[in-house]
Amino acid sequence: MSTIGIILLILAGFSQGTFGLGMKHQAPLSWAKFWLIYSLFGMLIIPLIWGMISTDYFWSIISSTPKSVLFNAMGLGFLWGIGGILFGKSVKYVGVSITNGVVMGLAGGLGAIIPLLSIEGSVHQSSFIWVVAGVILMLVGVFFSAYAGFLREKTNKKIDKKKGEQVLKGGTIGFVIVIVSGILSSLLNVGFEAANPIVDIANNMGVSASAAGLPARSVVVFGGFLMNAGYAVLLMIMNPKKTETVDVSENNNKKAYMWAGLTGFLWFLPLGLSGIVAVMIGQLGNTITWPIMLSLSLVFGNIWGYTTGEWKGAKKAFAWMIVSSLVLVIACLVLSFKDVL
Repeated sequence: MSTIGIILLILAGFSQGTFGLGMKHQAPLSWAKFWLIYSLFGMLIIPLIWGMISTDYFWSIISSTPKSVLFNAMGLGFLWGIGGILFGKSVKYVGVSITNGVVMGLAGGLGAIIPLLSIEGSVHQSSFIWVVAGVILMLVGVFFSAYAGFLREKTNKKIDKKKGEQVLKGGTIGFVIVIVSGILSSLLNVGFEAANPIVDIANNMGVSASAAGLPARSVVVFGGFLMNAGYAVLLMIMNPKKTETVDVSENNNKKAYMWAGLTGFLWFLPLGLSGIVAVMIGQLGNTITWPIMLSLSLVFGNIWGYTTGEWKGAKKAFAWMIVSSLVLVIACLVLSFKDVL
């Protein structure tokens, strides 16, 4: 993998591991209003602006794509959208660290293996074993991260019991939501793979690698926008009075709107950056860039979790988090090394 590719994936991982922090700044907006703004920016406005700035052929590429490809890509994005909604819900139950750990593990593993097996003759390629090894290492790292999260929650419960408080709701329902979210979230990369014919059309039009993947990714995330925005609007219609919570001062409202827009920007940024690298790599682009991006995002997510106090007083859990981060970095190196061969 080229140096520029590695840099772009590191930036993508940082952004992906950071965007979830915006959800902690929802107040005074309701969840529905915050999610609608986040979806509008991250899944519609930013992809369209970035795509149209990158190439004059943006709409021509999409209009030249067979409808079956468009609907398939958007359909997978729509299903991923359900997982995205559950991701947002799960953060308040189990925190950023555990949510990132479980969701990124399932999404990264399934999201890499499914596209890999869909490539004809992939199992006979010399690179196959490297990809599988990298994904397995990633899953091991995610397991350690999830274990660290469980230990941290156990410590928090003891502290909360002494204080008579409860920071996180946790519980069985929280982990069920996280698991379902992880499975559905893997469909985003499956959608990117299904949208590869759009990338081929862009390449045939002479579009550069930095722009060829944007039309395809925009189509997939548009399907996710329909699900996410539609759900948020439905909640607002069903609960018209529940638009804001706690302090509704103008200043706090502006901050919440800013965070919602920034969350959307930070969410799509890693998809656009990893899309560039995927086009540069070629046939195995989505299979390689997806687990690397998610592994790095988990590392950065754990770092943010530490700085925001999620690991306070949980030394044993923090040690396991460090171990998981090291394993995830090794997994990234294995996947990157494969691309050099």
